[in-house]
Amino acid sequence: MAAAVLLAPMGCSFGADEEPKPASGTAKEIAATVERLGRAVADRDFETVCERLFTAGARRRAGGDECPTQLRSAAEGVRRPAIEIRGIDVNGDRASVRVSTRAEGQARVTDTLEMRREGAAWLIEALG
Repeated sequence: MAAAVLLAPMGCSFGADEEPKPASGTAKEIAATVERLGRAVADRDFETVCERLFTAGARRRAGGDECPTQLRSAAEGVRRPAIEIRGIDVNGDRASVRVSTRAEGQARVTDTLEMRREGAAWLIEALG
């Protein structure tokens, strides 16, 4: 879960090296969750990350009741985090989101967020 500290809004692009296409429908809902994650991390609002954006399983793996404290500790020293969505693959109530993250003084990292729809919301299940 420590990789979550690198996430912050930078913009979204879908597809390869061509002009980004605007997201719509399910992809737009998923992108909105990733952007909320980015804003919360940039604001160091780890309560929102743990309580509103993670599934119960992700929260448990990130320390349960200590999730906000664990994420805050992992984010110590991280400056100007950024995320770029590289692609979204949806399979029913599950999705994989390929992201590129970076922070000031750190190299860009490619990662995958595993997401799951719970009711009307798309929540983060795991970092790949």
